[in-house]
Amino acid sequence: MHSARPLRRFALTACAVTLIALLALPASVFAKDPQRKPKRLSSVGDSITEAINAEEFNPFVFITPNHWASWANGYRGFWEWLLGRTNVDSHNQRITSKYGSSGRKNYMEALSGADSFDLGPQMTASVSHAADYVTVFMGHNDVCQNSFADIPTDAEFEANVRAGFERLRTGLPNGATVYTAGIVDIYKLWQLGPQLSGALGISCEVIWAATLLEIYPCSTMLSPTNSEADRQYTRSRNAAFNAILEELVAEYDAADTHHYWEFTDLTSTTNFVPSEVSPFDCFHPSAKGQKRLAAETWGAGPFGN
Repeated sequence: MHSARPLRRFALTACAVTLIALLALPASVFAKDPQRKPKRLSSVGDSITEAINAEEFNPFVFITPNHWASWANGYRGFWEWLLGRTNVDSHNQRITSKYGSSGRKNYMEALSGADSFDLGPQMTASVSHAADYVTVFMGHNDVCQNSFADIPTDAEFEANVRAGFERLRTGLPNGATVYTAGIVDIYKLWQLGPQLSGALGISCEVIWAATLLEIYPCSTMLSPTNSEADRQYTRSRNAAFNAILEELVAEYDAADTHHYWEFTDLTSTTNFVPSEVSPFDCFHPSAKGQKRLAAETWGAGPFGN
Protein backbone atom coordinates (compact mmCIF):
# COMPACT_ATOMS: atom_id res chain seq x y z
CA MET A 1 0.00 0.00 0.00
CA HIS A 2 1.49 3.33 -1.04
CA SER A 3 1.73 6.22 1.43
CA ALA A 4 -0.42 9.30 0.78
CA ARG A 5 2.21 11.60 2.25
CA PRO A 6 4.09 12.26 -1.01
CA LEU A 7 0.79 13.21 -2.65
CA ARG A 8 -0.07 15.57 0.19
CA ARG A 9 3.40 17.10 0.06
CA PHE A 10 3.05 17.54 -3.70
CA ALA A 11 -0.33 19.19 -3.29
CA LEU A 12 0.95 21.54 -0.60
CA THR A 13 4.00 22.42 -2.70
CA ALA A 14 1.82 23.14 -5.71
CA CYS A 15 -0.43 25.38 -3.63
CA ALA A 16 2.57 27.26 -2.27
CA VAL A 17 4.01 27.79 -5.75
CA THR A 18 0.63 29.03 -6.99
CA LEU A 19 0.29 31.44 -4.05
CA ILE A 20 3.79 32.85 -4.59
CA ALA A 21 3.06 33.31 -8.29
CA LEU A 22 -0.18 35.14 -7.50
CA LEU A 23 1.57 37.42 -5.02
CA ALA A 24 4.18 38.24 -7.63
CA LEU A 25 1.58 39.45 -10.10
CA PRO A 26 1.08 43.21 -10.44
CA ALA A 27 -2.01 44.60 -8.74
CA SER A 28 -3.38 45.62 -12.12
CA VAL A 29 -4.16 41.95 -12.79
CA PHE A 30 -6.70 42.05 -9.99
CA ALA A 31 -9.95 43.98 -10.20
CA LYS A 32 -9.88 47.52 -8.87
CA ASP A 33 -12.58 48.89 -6.63
CA PRO A 34 -15.51 50.37 -8.56
CA GLN A 35 -14.61 53.83 -9.85
CA ARG A 36 -16.44 56.62 -8.07
CA LYS A 37 -18.25 59.34 -9.96
CA PRO A 38 -16.15 62.54 -9.83
CA LYS A 39 -18.62 64.44 -7.68
CA ARG A 40 -16.01 65.90 -5.33
CA LEU A 41 -13.34 67.60 -7.45
CA SER A 42 -10.07 68.74 -5.88
CA SER A 43 -7.42 70.39 -8.05
CA VAL A 44 -3.75 70.43 -7.11
CA GLY A 45 -1.44 72.82 -8.89
CA ASP A 46 0.02 76.27 -9.38
CA SER A 47 -0.88 79.58 -11.00
CA ILE A 48 -2.12 77.94 -14.20
CA THR A 49 -4.88 76.13 -12.33
CA GLU A 50 -5.65 79.37 -10.49
CA ALA A 51 -6.04 80.98 -13.95
CA ILE A 52 -3.78 83.88 -13.04
CA ASN A 53 -4.34 86.92 -15.31
CA ALA A 54 -6.36 84.80 -17.74
CA GLU A 55 -8.98 87.43 -18.54
CA GLU A 56 -8.87 90.25 -16.01
CA PHE A 57 -5.91 92.00 -14.43
CA ASN A 58 -5.56 94.25 -11.42
CA PRO A 59 -2.59 96.58 -12.09
CA PHE A 60 -2.05 96.96 -8.36
CA VAL A 61 -1.83 93.18 -7.91
CA PHE A 62 0.46 91.59 -10.51
CA ILE A 63 -0.93 88.15 -9.68
CA THR A 64 -4.69 88.28 -10.25
CA PRO A 65 -6.55 84.97 -9.83
CA ASN A 66 -9.38 84.47 -12.34
CA HIS A 67 -10.86 81.34 -10.79
CA TRP A 68 -13.95 81.34 -13.00
CA ALA A 69 -11.61 80.75 -15.96
CA SER A 70 -9.68 77.80 -14.49
CA TRP A 71 -9.44 74.78 -16.81
CA ALA A 72 -10.16 72.54 -13.80
CA ASN A 73 -12.31 74.47 -11.33
CA GLY A 74 -13.86 77.15 -13.54
CA TYR A 75 -17.51 78.08 -13.13
CA ARG A 76 -20.16 80.23 -14.80
CA GLY A 77 -22.99 81.79 -12.87
CA PHE A 78 -25.11 84.91 -13.19
CA TRP A 79 -22.28 87.38 -12.59
CA GLU A 80 -19.92 85.64 -15.00
CA TRP A 81 -22.64 85.74 -17.64
CA LEU A 82 -23.54 89.38 -16.89
CA LEU A 83 -19.93 90.53 -17.03
CA GLY A 84 -19.33 88.69 -20.28
CA ARG A 85 -16.59 86.50 -18.90
CA THR A 86 -15.41 83.54 -20.94
CA ASN A 87 -17.13 80.22 -20.43
CA VAL A 88 -14.15 77.85 -20.33
CA ASP A 89 -16.33 74.74 -19.87
CA SER A 90 -14.02 73.47 -17.14
CA HIS A 91 -13.83 69.99 -15.66
CA ASN A 92 -16.01 71.27 -12.84
CA GLN A 93 -18.71 72.37 -15.29
CA ARG A 94 -18.47 69.21 -17.35
CA ILE A 95 -18.86 67.04 -14.25
CA THR A 96 -22.08 68.83 -13.33
CA SER A 97 -23.38 68.50 -16.89
CA LYS A 98 -22.61 64.80 -17.02
CA TYR A 99 -23.35 63.66 -13.47
CA GLY A 100 -25.71 66.31 -12.09
CA SER A 101 -25.38 68.87 -9.32
CA SER A 102 -26.37 66.61 -6.42
CA GLY A 103 -23.46 66.09 -4.04
CA ARG A 104 -21.14 68.30 -6.09
CA LYS A 105 -18.11 69.93 -4.49
CA ASN A 106 -15.42 71.98 -6.18
CA TYR A 107 -12.17 72.49 -4.24
CA MET A 108 -9.19 74.44 -5.53
CA GLU A 109 -6.04 73.51 -3.64
CA ALA A 110 -3.80 75.10 -6.29
CA LEU A 111 -1.83 78.19 -5.36
CA SER A 112 0.23 80.59 -7.44
CA GLY A 113 3.94 80.03 -6.98
CA ALA A 114 3.54 76.43 -5.81
CA ASP A 115 6.02 73.78 -6.91
CA SER A 116 6.56 70.08 -6.24
CA PHE A 117 7.59 70.82 -2.65
CA ASP A 118 3.99 71.96 -2.08
CA LEU A 119 2.39 68.76 -3.34
CA GLY A 120 2.21 67.24 0.12
CA PRO A 121 0.15 70.02 1.75
CA GLN A 122 -2.12 70.41 -1.26
CA MET A 123 -2.77 66.69 -1.53
CA THR A 124 -3.40 66.53 2.20
CA ALA A 125 -6.17 69.06 1.58
CA SER A 126 -7.54 66.81 -1.20
CA VAL A 127 -7.67 63.95 1.29
CA SER A 128 -9.36 66.12 3.92
CA HIS A 129 -12.02 66.95 1.34
CA ALA A 130 -12.57 63.25 0.61
CA ALA A 131 -12.15 63.96 -3.09
CA ASP A 132 -13.46 61.51 -5.66
CA TYR A 133 -11.41 63.15 -8.42
CA VAL A 134 -8.04 64.89 -8.03
CA THR A 135 -6.38 66.74 -10.90
CA VAL A 136 -2.63 67.35 -10.65
CA PHE A 137 -0.94 70.01 -12.79
CA MET A 138 2.30 70.90 -11.06
CA GLY A 139 5.96 71.39 -11.86
CA HIS A 140 6.10 74.61 -13.86
CA ASN A 141 7.73 76.48 -10.99
CA ASP A 142 10.26 73.69 -10.56
CA VAL A 143 11.40 74.35 -14.14
CA CYS A 144 10.99 78.13 -13.93
CA GLN A 145 13.60 79.41 -11.49
CA ASN A 146 15.78 82.48 -11.09
CA SER A 147 18.90 80.37 -11.61
CA PHE A 148 19.67 76.97 -13.10
CA ALA A 149 21.08 75.79 -9.77
CA ASP A 150 17.64 76.22 -8.20
CA ILE A 151 15.98 73.64 -10.49
CA PRO A 152 15.40 70.47 -8.43
CA THR A 153 17.27 67.29 -9.28
CA ASP A 154 15.38 64.31 -10.65
CA ALA A 155 15.67 62.64 -7.25
CA GLU A 156 14.24 65.66 -5.43
CA PHE A 157 11.37 66.03 -7.86
CA GLU A 158 10.53 62.32 -7.73
CA ALA A 159 10.66 62.29 -3.93
CA ASN A 160 8.27 65.25 -3.74
CA VAL A 161 5.80 63.71 -6.17
CA ARG A 162 5.98 60.29 -4.55
CA ALA A 163 5.37 61.76 -1.10
CA GLY A 164 2.29 63.55 -2.42
CA PHE A 165 1.01 60.47 -4.24
CA GLU A 166 1.41 58.44 -1.05
CA ARG A 167 -0.87 60.84 0.79
CA LEU A 168 -3.49 60.33 -1.90
CA ARG A 169 -3.04 56.56 -2.01
CA THR A 170 -3.45 56.17 1.72
CA GLY A 171 -6.10 58.83 2.25
CA LEU A 172 -8.51 59.10 -0.68
CA PRO A 173 -11.78 57.13 -0.69
CA ASN A 174 -11.58 53.79 -2.46
CA GLY A 175 -12.52 54.18 -6.10
CA ALA A 176 -11.20 57.77 -6.38
CA THR A 177 -9.32 58.92 -9.49
CA VAL A 178 -6.07 60.88 -9.72
CA TYR A 179 -5.47 62.56 -13.08
CA THR A 180 -2.02 64.06 -13.69
CA ALA A 181 -1.19 66.39 -16.58
CA GLY A 182 2.30 66.90 -17.97
CA ILE A 183 4.13 70.19 -17.44
CA VAL A 184 3.70 72.65 -20.31
CA ASP A 185 6.74 72.93 -22.60
CA ILE A 186 7.96 76.38 -21.55
CA TYR A 187 10.35 76.49 -24.50
CA LYS A 188 7.37 76.75 -26.84
CA LEU A 189 6.22 79.82 -24.91
CA TRP A 190 9.62 81.41 -25.46
CA GLN A 191 9.37 80.61 -29.18
CA LEU A 192 6.10 82.55 -29.35
CA GLY A 193 7.81 85.68 -28.00
CA PRO A 194 8.11 87.65 -31.27
CA GLN A 195 4.38 87.16 -31.90
CA LEU A 196 3.24 88.27 -28.44
CA SER A 197 2.35 91.70 -27.13
CA GLY A 198 1.67 92.42 -23.49
CA ALA A 199 -0.13 95.18 -21.63
CA LEU A 200 -0.15 98.57 -23.41
CA GLY A 201 1.23 96.90 -26.53
CA ILE A 202 4.66 96.36 -25.00
CA SER A 203 6.55 93.46 -26.56
CA CYS A 204 6.55 90.37 -24.41
CA GLU A 205 10.28 90.00 -25.06
CA VAL A 206 10.75 93.41 -23.41
CA ILE A 207 8.55 92.35 -20.48
CA TRP A 208 10.53 89.13 -20.12
CA ALA A 209 13.69 91.20 -19.69
CA ALA A 210 12.41 91.90 -16.16
CA THR A 211 13.77 88.43 -15.34
CA LEU A 212 17.15 90.16 -15.08
CA LEU A 213 15.83 91.95 -11.99
CA GLU A 214 14.17 88.77 -10.67
CA ILE A 215 10.78 90.49 -10.70
CA TYR A 216 9.46 88.28 -13.49
CA PRO A 217 9.34 84.47 -13.32
CA CYS A 218 11.26 81.88 -15.30
CA SER A 219 14.67 83.39 -15.82
CA THR A 220 15.88 79.86 -16.61
CA MET A 221 13.97 80.05 -19.90
CA LEU A 222 12.99 83.64 -20.61
CA SER A 223 16.04 85.69 -19.63
CA PRO A 224 17.42 87.56 -22.66
CA THR A 225 20.96 86.63 -21.60
CA ASN A 226 20.31 82.89 -21.98
CA SER A 227 22.02 81.03 -24.77
CA GLU A 228 20.24 78.38 -26.82
CA ALA A 229 22.19 75.78 -24.84
CA ASP A 230 20.82 77.29 -21.61
CA ARG A 231 17.27 77.05 -22.87
CA GLN A 232 17.74 73.50 -24.09
CA TYR A 233 19.09 72.54 -20.67
CA THR A 234 15.96 73.97 -19.03
CA ARG A 235 13.81 72.19 -21.59
CA SER A 236 15.58 68.91 -20.81
CA ARG A 237 14.66 69.35 -17.13
CA ASN A 238 11.07 70.03 -18.23
CA ALA A 239 11.06 66.75 -20.20
CA ALA A 240 12.74 64.81 -17.39
CA PHE A 241 10.13 65.89 -14.87
CA ASN A 242 7.34 64.86 -17.24
CA ALA A 243 8.95 61.45 -17.66
CA ILE A 244 9.04 61.07 -13.88
CA LEU A 245 5.37 62.03 -13.59
CA GLU A 246 4.37 59.53 -16.26
CA GLU A 247 6.43 56.72 -14.74
CA LEU A 248 5.10 57.30 -11.23
CA VAL A 249 1.50 57.39 -12.44
CA ALA A 250 2.02 54.06 -14.23
CA GLU A 251 3.66 52.60 -11.13
CA TYR A 252 0.85 53.67 -8.82
CA ASP A 253 -1.90 52.56 -11.18
CA ALA A 254 -0.31 49.10 -11.46
CA ALA A 255 0.14 48.67 -7.72
CA ASP A 256 -2.96 50.33 -6.28
CA THR A 257 -6.17 48.32 -6.55
CA HIS A 258 -8.18 50.94 -4.66
CA HIS A 259 -7.64 53.98 -6.90
CA TYR A 260 -7.40 54.95 -10.56
CA TRP A 261 -4.30 56.81 -11.77
CA GLU A 262 -4.04 58.41 -15.22
CA PHE A 263 -1.55 60.67 -17.01
CA THR A 264 -1.83 62.84 -20.11
CA ASP A 265 1.01 64.42 -22.06
CA LEU A 266 -1.35 66.58 -24.13
CA THR A 267 -0.53 69.57 -21.96
CA SER A 268 3.20 69.14 -22.64
CA THR A 269 2.87 68.63 -26.40
CA THR A 270 0.23 71.26 -27.20
CA ASN A 271 1.32 74.08 -29.48
CA PHE A 272 -0.41 77.15 -28.06
CA VAL A 273 -1.12 80.13 -30.31
CA PRO A 274 -0.67 83.81 -29.32
CA SER A 275 -4.35 84.34 -28.41
CA GLU A 276 -4.03 81.53 -25.86
CA VAL A 277 -1.38 83.41 -23.85
CA SER A 278 -2.36 86.07 -21.32
CA PRO A 279 -2.07 89.56 -22.83
CA PHE A 280 -1.42 90.92 -19.35
CA ASP A 281 1.66 88.98 -18.28
CA CYS A 282 2.85 87.11 -21.43
CA PHE A 283 3.21 83.94 -19.41
CA HIS A 284 0.01 82.30 -18.21
CA PRO A 285 -2.74 80.87 -20.43
CA SER A 286 -5.42 83.36 -21.43
CA ALA A 287 -9.08 82.46 -21.02
CA LYS A 288 -8.91 80.94 -24.52
CA GLY A 289 -5.87 78.95 -23.46
CA GLN A 290 -7.69 77.75 -20.35
CA LYS A 291 -10.67 76.74 -22.46
CA ARG A 292 -8.39 74.68 -24.69
CA LEU A 293 -6.73 73.05 -21.69
CA ALA A 294 -10.15 72.15 -20.30
CA ALA A 295 -11.37 70.59 -23.55
CA GLU A 296 -8.22 68.64 -24.34
CA THR A 297 -7.52 67.31 -20.85
CA TRP A 298 -11.17 66.34 -20.34
CA GLY A 299 -11.33 64.57 -23.69
CA ALA A 300 -8.18 62.59 -22.95
CA GLY A 301 -9.09 61.97 -19.33
CA PRO A 302 -10.84 59.29 -17.29
CA PHE A 303 -14.34 60.73 -17.62
CA GLY A 304 -14.22 62.20 -21.12
CA ASN A 305 -15.92 59.34 -22.92
